[in-house]
Amino acid sequence: MRDACGKILCLFSSSIGIADSCMSELLAIHKACALIASRMLLSNRNITIRSDSKSVVSWINGEGVGNLRFVSLVYAIRQFLKSMNSVSVEYTPRSSNSLADSLAKAGSGFQVERLEWGL
Repeated sequence: MRDACGKILCLFSSSIGIADSCMSELLAIHKACALIASRMLLSNRNITIRSDSKSVVSWINGEGVGNLRFVSLVYAIRQFLKSMNSVSVEYTPRSSNSLADSLAKAGSGFQVERLEWGL
């Protein structure tokens, strides 16, 4: 997660077991929302959650919901975003978001969660 100036606020990575790429992205965005909700210091900051999945970002931003398996996660994320006007989800190509890509690869290789706050 980054603030409006691009400063890293939080890095996290964890194993989610076997899941397709869309489910992995949705779970990561849902986790980011939960982390934001847990930190009162973030409530008044403009925060951007970035994803390299155009489909997932479009579902979250109101263009359908994708597969029926994703409905509850998509709606939960949408509700959170409505309650926190300062948080947005944006598409970023994987080539421009190498940090997120490396965290995703790391998460697939171990069972221990990694969480680092950069506040």
